[in-house]
Amino acid sequence: MQVALLCFLHYLEHRRGPKWQGADVRMLAPCLMIGWVIRFAIPMPAGVTEQAWSMLAIFVSMIVGVVSGPLPPAAVAIAAVSTAVVTGTVTLAQGLKAFTDEVVWLVVIAFFFADGFHKTGLGDRIALNVIKAVGGTTLGVAYGLNFVELLVAAAMPCSAARAAAVFYPITQSVCKASESDPRQGTESKCGKFLVECCYQATATSSCMFLTGAAQNYFVLKLAAEVGVVIDHPFQSWFKAALAPALVSFVITPLIALQLMPPESRTTPDAPKAARDQLATMGPVSDDEKIFGAIMLCMVGLWATTSLLQIPPVVTALCGFAGLLLTGVLTWEDCASNKAAWSTFVSFACLVGLAEMLKSLGVVEWSSSVVTSHIEAAGLSQVNAFLIIVAAYWAVHYLFASQVAHVSALFQPFLVMLVQTGTPPDAAFFALAFASNLFATLTPYASAQSAVIFAGQYIQANEWYKAGLVYMVAYYIQWLSVGAVWWRLIGLL
Repeated sequence: MQVALLCFLHYLEHRRGPKWQGADVRMLAPCLMIGWVIRFAIPMPAGVTEQAWSMLAIFVSMIVGVVSGPLPPAAVAIAAVSTAVVTGTVTLAQGLKAFTDEVVWLVVIAFFFADGFHKTGLGDRIALNVIKAVGGTTLGVAYGLNFVELLVAAAMPCSAARAAAVFYPITQSVCKASESDPRQGTESKCGKFLVECCYQATATSSCMFLTGAAQNYFVLKLAAEVGVVIDHPFQSWFKAALAPALVSFVITPLIALQLMPPESRTTPDAPKAARDQLATMGPVSDDEKIFGAIMLCMVGLWATTSLLQIPPVVTALCGFAGLLLTGVLTWEDCASNKAAWSTFVSFACLVGLAEMLKSLGVVEWSSSVVTSHIEAAGLSQVNAFLIIVAAYWAVHYLFASQVAHVSALFQPFLVMLVQTGTPPDAAFFALAFASNLFATLTPYASAQSAVIFAGQYIQANEWYKAGLVYMVAYYIQWLSVGAVWWRLIGLL
């Protein structure tokens, strides 16, 4: 059947030529082949049902499809759910169950909040004021942008939008005002350094707050499904990340200073450029005031979730409704946000099929197999922890999506850590923070990577080198500072 489908699609692709908008057959073939091999060529392990094995084959094919891209991720996810339903692996209700999931809706609403920051100009105004204050040196600009990133991350839970739609354009403007432009061959003057700092700051700020990235809510849900429940999630997350994240904010520009030293260490034009842009923007608008007030209220409600018993998604929905009622956002703004709705579909399908893997026992089985090998090797609890976290981190070289990586591997690796003796909360936070930090590995490691890489300030070979250096630095710093800090706050 797979061969017939591929032949038919190849025929259509060849017949229609440049007009073809269907699946890329060369990318689709490996997806189907891998699924077929898992389902029919690999012997079914003892203790795994036929339904579970079929579910694993479909899920792996879907992840390969999301990474290789024969179709957009949402289309790949729809195809995977359709296959699971048609083959009787899941029912239609099971396949579409996650479309009502709270986490999925939080992710979608995060895109609309990002639109609000961009549309009102509030994010630009905050960043420009910081640059005006500390923009006399290249390093000062970097720390200023880091500080703004830290502040805004608490209220803008979409790291891709935050980096690509707010901070990268501002950083780019500062670079060009300092005559650092890749189109003129002057990217090394200060642009390369500032863009790298801006990018790394997004990864760190995503770790700092539960609201710092959409996938943070997702990992909370995945952990709860395997029995690791984090009490008072907003406060617990902030407390666990506080010390290692602050250290990261200090050292990341210093590392970039060694990797991509700017030719110009001073940026005398940056404060003036910021003042000029602020003058062009004019006084704070009513929309900015309304948006800022709503965001502050939402952050307050998120911070007091355990006290007021208001679920985060309810807070997000109320804030979203407030933006619509006040006209800060229009429904046309939201309906035209293709990224939001595409993410909604792909995220819901990923969550739904991941939940089926768990309920059918695949996650538990895969974790027990790896755990037994680790135990057979005689590794201590600490060594097992270090190896498992490093493996979870490094395997992101194979992924082009943080969500795809988290969907496929977060639960099995979390269970492995717990089974080898790591305290559940510490295991959760180690993997949760890694799920944000590995976004800087490659030019395709995250959505924001693609946008920033396209700016041509940083070449591919430089990106891979910096990604490897930062991976090692983050791994050492977060696990060492984190271990001391977590012991002080009782997490270990």
